[in-house]
Amino acid sequence: MIFNRHTRRSDADLIVKIADGDEGSFTELLRRHRDAVYGFACRMLGDPQEAEDVAQETFLRLYRASNRYRADATLRTYLLKIARNICIDHFRKKRPEIMEELPETPTEETPLDLLEGAIAADRLEKAIGDLPVNQRTAILLRHTEQLSYQRISEIMDVSIGAVESLLVRARRALRRALVLHEK
Repeated sequence: MIFNRHTRRSDADLIVKIADGDEGSFTELLRRHRDAVYGFACRMLGDPQEAEDVAQETFLRLYRASNRYRADATLRTYLLKIARNICIDHFRKKRPEIMEELPETPTEETPLDLLEGAIAADRLEKAIGDLPVNQRTAILLRHTEQLSYQRISEIMDVSIGAVESLLVRARRALRRALVLHEK
């Protein structure tokens, strides 16, 4: 069989190469997973600059621990777990501020529709930011990362039942918070 140089190497193969000092393999893993890690951290913290720091720290920890990595879960799950732990450390040090402005999204809606949508999105963003860390983590992993309950339980080191409970409580708190704003 002829080796095709365009064959995509698995994450596990790349980790082995990183442990052997192959910087190109690290660059490839970074390219594959940085957007997911950064996006998760940004939604957890509400601050793009701090999310960038969390993403960098996440990949630095992966690099340093590459010789100890065991493929018990997917690499993305492993990275999100590291990012979650760094975010929790961040929360222990300081409570992040809620994003003041949400990015604009191009639509064909009227300016009033856009304003109402931005207000609703801002309320939701604030309500998510006010959730306890575990509820916020569960809701973001489920609804923005679209992870299964199993993956969420692996990332958060809790049972699937605990994930379900966190999601129920988070959704209930969000409903309450959003209904209170409407009145």
